[in-house]
Amino acid sequence: MKKYIIALLITLSFFSCQKKNDENPSIENITQGPIVKESLSNEQLNQITYIQRTFSEVFPISLEETITNFKRDQNPDSEIGIWLHMANAYENFSLKNSEENKLDLRKEAFKLVFLRSMMTEEEIMKNEKDQFKLLNEINIKQILKDYNLNPKPINIKK
Repeated sequence: MKKYIIALLITLSFFSCQKKNDENPSIENITQGPIVKESLSNEQLNQITYIQRTFSEVFPISLEETITNFKRDQNPDSEIGIWLHMANAYENFSLKNSEENKLDLRKEAFKLVFLRSMMTEEEIMKNEKDQFKLLNEINIKQILKDYNLNPKPINIKK
Protein backbone atom coordinates (compact mmCIF):
# COMPACT_ATOMS: atom_id res chain seq x y z
CA MET A 1 0.00 0.00 0.00
CA LYS A 2 2.94 2.28 0.55
CA LYS A 3 3.32 3.02 -3.11
CA TYR A 4 -0.09 2.18 -4.44
CA ILE A 5 -1.79 5.04 -6.08
CA ILE A 6 -4.86 2.90 -6.08
CA ALA A 7 -4.81 2.83 -2.31
CA LEU A 8 -4.81 6.59 -2.23
CA LEU A 9 -7.61 6.76 -4.77
CA ILE A 10 -9.68 4.31 -2.73
CA THR A 11 -9.08 6.33 0.37
CA LEU A 12 -10.12 9.53 -1.35
CA SER A 13 -13.20 7.99 -2.94
CA PHE A 14 -14.37 6.05 0.11
CA PHE A 15 -13.85 8.82 2.58
CA SER A 16 -14.84 12.35 1.84
CA CYS A 17 -12.65 14.56 3.95
CA GLN A 18 -14.14 17.38 5.91
CA LYS A 19 -10.96 19.48 5.60
CA LYS A 20 -10.50 22.53 3.47
CA ASN A 21 -9.63 21.84 -0.16
CA ASP A 22 -6.18 23.40 0.15
CA GLU A 23 -5.28 20.77 2.77
CA ASN A 24 -6.12 17.80 0.49
CA PRO A 25 -3.71 16.43 -2.08
CA SER A 26 -4.81 17.00 -5.64
CA ILE A 27 -5.55 13.82 -7.56
CA GLU A 28 -4.43 15.52 -10.76
CA ASN A 29 -0.91 15.89 -9.34
CA ILE A 30 -0.55 12.26 -8.28
CA THR A 31 1.33 9.88 -10.52
CA GLN A 32 1.85 6.16 -10.17
CA GLY A 33 5.29 4.92 -9.30
CA PRO A 34 7.24 2.91 -11.84
CA ILE A 35 7.04 -0.84 -12.17
CA VAL A 36 9.80 -2.16 -9.95
CA LYS A 37 9.35 -5.91 -10.49
CA GLU A 38 9.06 -7.02 -14.10
CA SER A 39 7.74 -10.42 -13.10
CA LEU A 40 6.17 -12.11 -10.11
CA SER A 41 6.36 -15.75 -9.08
CA ASN A 42 3.51 -18.18 -9.69
CA GLU A 43 2.85 -18.26 -5.94
CA GLN A 44 2.61 -14.45 -5.85
CA LEU A 45 0.30 -14.46 -8.88
CA ASN A 46 -1.95 -17.08 -7.26
CA GLN A 47 -2.14 -15.01 -4.08
CA ILE A 48 -2.88 -11.83 -6.05
CA THR A 49 -5.60 -13.65 -7.97
CA TYR A 50 -7.18 -14.70 -4.67
CA ILE A 51 -6.97 -11.11 -3.36
CA GLN A 52 -8.51 -9.64 -6.50
CA ARG A 53 -11.30 -12.23 -6.56
CA THR A 54 -12.05 -11.74 -2.84
CA PHE A 55 -12.49 -7.97 -3.19
CA SER A 56 -13.88 -7.86 -6.75
CA GLU A 57 -17.41 -6.78 -5.86
CA VAL A 58 -16.32 -4.02 -3.45
CA PHE A 59 -13.06 -3.02 -5.18
CA PRO A 60 -13.71 -3.59 -8.88
CA ILE A 61 -10.36 -3.44 -10.63
CA SER A 62 -9.14 -6.01 -13.10
CA LEU A 63 -6.71 -8.78 -12.27
CA GLU A 64 -4.20 -7.27 -14.70
CA GLU A 65 -4.38 -3.89 -12.95
CA THR A 66 -4.06 -5.57 -9.56
CA ILE A 67 -0.96 -7.46 -10.69
CA THR A 68 0.53 -4.26 -12.11
CA ASN A 69 -0.06 -2.47 -8.81
CA PHE A 70 1.86 -5.16 -6.93
CA LYS A 71 4.68 -4.92 -9.49
CA ARG A 72 5.05 -1.26 -8.51
CA ASP A 73 5.96 -2.17 -4.95
CA GLN A 74 9.55 -2.55 -3.72
CA ASN A 75 8.51 -5.53 -1.60
CA PRO A 76 5.49 -7.23 -3.17
CA ASP A 77 5.61 -10.13 -0.68
CA SER A 78 5.06 -7.74 2.22
CA GLU A 79 2.15 -6.04 0.46
CA ILE A 80 0.65 -9.36 -0.59
CA GLY A 81 0.82 -10.42 3.06
CA ILE A 82 -1.06 -7.31 4.16
CA TRP A 83 -3.73 -7.79 1.49
CA LEU A 84 -4.06 -11.49 2.40
CA HIS A 85 -4.77 -10.50 6.01
CA MET A 86 -7.28 -7.95 4.77
CA ALA A 87 -8.89 -10.60 2.55
CA ASN A 88 -9.12 -13.07 5.43
CA ALA A 89 -10.84 -10.57 7.74
CA TYR A 90 -13.14 -9.39 4.95
CA GLU A 91 -14.01 -12.89 3.77
CA ASN A 92 -14.88 -14.10 7.28
CA PHE A 93 -17.43 -11.29 7.48
CA SER A 94 -18.69 -11.38 3.88
CA LEU A 95 -19.43 -15.11 3.93
CA LYS A 96 -21.85 -14.50 6.80
CA ASN A 97 -23.35 -11.51 4.95
CA SER A 98 -23.39 -12.69 1.36
CA GLU A 99 -26.91 -11.69 0.44
CA GLU A 100 -27.22 -9.35 -2.54
CA ASN A 101 -28.98 -6.70 -0.45
CA LYS A 102 -25.95 -6.56 1.89
CA LEU A 103 -23.47 -5.25 -0.67
CA ASP A 104 -23.29 -1.85 1.04
CA LEU A 105 -22.54 -3.61 4.32
CA ARG A 106 -19.71 -5.54 2.65
CA LYS A 107 -18.39 -2.28 1.19
CA GLU A 108 -18.18 -0.88 4.71
CA ALA A 109 -16.41 -4.06 5.84
CA PHE A 110 -13.85 -3.52 3.06
CA LYS A 111 -13.47 0.10 4.12
CA LEU A 112 -12.86 -1.08 7.68
CA VAL A 113 -10.15 -3.63 6.79
CA PHE A 114 -8.56 -1.12 4.45
CA LEU A 115 -8.44 1.49 7.22
CA ARG A 116 -7.20 -1.10 9.70
CA SER A 117 -4.26 -1.90 7.44
CA MET A 118 -3.12 1.71 7.94
CA MET A 119 -4.45 2.60 11.39
CA THR A 120 -4.61 1.10 14.84
CA GLU A 121 -7.82 -0.35 16.17
CA GLU A 122 -7.99 2.49 18.69
CA GLU A 123 -7.74 5.13 15.96
CA ILE A 124 -10.58 3.52 14.05
CA MET A 125 -12.81 3.16 17.10
CA LYS A 126 -12.44 6.87 17.96
CA ASN A 127 -14.50 7.79 14.90
CA GLU A 128 -16.36 4.58 14.11
CA LYS A 129 -19.80 6.13 14.49
CA ASP A 130 -18.90 8.83 11.95
CA GLN A 131 -17.37 6.42 9.44
CA PHE A 132 -19.66 3.40 9.53
CA LYS A 133 -23.41 3.71 9.09
CA LEU A 134 -24.29 0.06 8.47
CA LEU A 135 -21.75 -1.92 10.48
CA ASN A 136 -22.70 -2.22 14.12
CA GLU A 137 -20.20 -2.31 16.96
CA ILE A 138 -20.30 -6.12 17.17
CA ASN A 139 -19.51 -6.41 13.42
CA ILE A 140 -16.69 -3.89 13.71
CA LYS A 141 -15.11 -5.64 16.69
CA GLN A 142 -15.31 -9.04 14.97
CA ILE A 143 -13.72 -7.74 11.76
CA LEU A 144 -11.00 -5.98 13.75
CA LYS A 145 -10.38 -9.19 15.72
CA ASP A 146 -9.82 -11.01 12.43
CA TYR A 147 -7.20 -8.47 11.29
CA ASN A 148 -4.17 -8.65 13.54
CA LEU A 149 -1.27 -7.05 11.65
CA ASN A 150 0.30 -3.80 12.75
CA PRO A 151 -0.85 -0.82 10.67
CA LYS A 152 1.32 0.45 7.83
CA PRO A 153 0.36 4.02 6.89
CA ILE A 154 0.56 5.10 3.27
CA ASN A 155 3.54 7.33 2.59
CA ILE A 156 2.95 9.92 -0.09
CA LYS A 157 6.03 11.43 -1.68
CA LYS A 158 5.71 14.98 -2.93
